[in-house]
Amino acid sequence: MAKASAALVLAAVIAPMLLAGCAPPPRDRFDHDKLNGDIDGAIGGLGTCVIILDTQSGRKVYQYGHFDICSRALPPCETFEVPAALIGLDAGLVTPQTVLKWDGSAQPITAWQTDADLGKAFHDSIGWWFGRLSQQIGPARYAAALAGFDYGDKNLKGPITSFWQGPAQGGTLGISTGSQAGFMRRLFAGQLQVKPASAQAVEAVLASETRAGATVSGIGGSCSDEPDRSRGVSWWTGRLRSPTRDLTVAAVVEAASPPPGSDVGDSLKEAFGDAGLWPSN
Repeated sequence: MAKASAALVLAAVIAPMLLAGCAPPPRDRFDHDKLNGDIDGAIGGLGTCVIILDTQSGRKVYQYGHFDICSRALPPCETFEVPAALIGLDAGLVTPQTVLKWDGSAQPITAWQTDADLGKAFHDSIGWWFGRLSQQIGPARYAAALAGFDYGDKNLKGPITSFWQGPAQGGTLGISTGSQAGFMRRLFAGQLQVKPASAQAVEAVLASETRAGATVSGIGGSCSDEPDRSRGVSWWTGRLRSPTRDLTVAAVVEAASPPPGSDVGDSLKEAFGDAGLWPSN
């Protein structure tokens, strides 16, 4: 009788362990299939990658796209404004209130023909503003900071005012979607080697939208990834925060005529709503 009782106790202990070992890992609580379908319909294709990470743990929650495109180094375009601003702020070259003066020269975009502080420079992606900041930062400071950030391939060859804007503008810097997601996650999780105030200032100027207590903030950008401008890259990268989630997102579309980075962001926001990642409109 004692042996039988011992066997029953042992079985009661082992059975749940076996069941737990055989059970599939729990899926994150959003509709993966719906998210796949929406991305397919809006921005999907062989040149598209979307990666979502848990901001605090770094765990990959979702990936759309083949390894080849998700690991391919592409020009960061205007998303490079994030590390540029972090470096400038941390070095004391600018503050959030610093106003750089437009020199009166003609600009390719009318909205750039103005004086601007950090917030306005981000809002309008003012090329001359970040070009002037980059001249102040200089190659040596960039090399040290990007190595510390583990940002992309760290290739700084090309004009100091545009080395992040792809080969059509003489730039050589590249970053993969996975690396972009990892860098942004470290920013949001407070894991970059910068002063907390510098990180907070950059986070504060990222474009944001709030729905029912959930907020998506981020930055988009577009540029050519071929010298003859025959193909282009569009990025959107940012953060989705709600009472139950804290996610970092990086998305890229590489194609002959990709949509603007802002459109990539808008498509993702709608797809997130449909999939249950944040409230629908």
